[in-house]
Amino acid sequence: MRAAENMGITLVIENIQDVRPETRRAMVDGFGSQAIALSIDTGHAQLARRMSGAPPVADFITDAGAQLAHVHLQDVDGHADRHWAPGEGEIEWTAVFRALAACESDPHLVLELRDNADIPKGFRALSDLGVVI
Repeated sequence: MRAAENMGITLVIENIQDVRPETRRAMVDGFGSQAIALSIDTGHAQLARRMSGAPPVADFITDAGAQLAHVHLQDVDGHADRHWAPGEGEIEWTAVFRALAACESDPHLVLELRDNADIPKGFRALSDLGVVI
């Protein structure tokens, strides 16, 4: 962590099977370092919602607040970590982007897809929703 601070690098901790987003946020708080931040994987958050009763994906983003540095955008069907293009699964993308727009930080957004050929399709689905230009 100190090396990351000295080098100006931000390390992100990604949600995996988190049911309560505040747990990972508290863990980042515990480091007491600007070099540690949060990464939200939308697919992981949706799987936690369907499998364990976690809150909606947008709530993970809202809870992260100023600690959010990185977001993996991928869609899922609620049964496995599919890495589908947005629009192919069940994530409520309008709510996700509403939360991102209200976010205190300016996180990097990455389409994390199983097949890179699906990137234009995923971007188009988000564009059709009016959440990206």
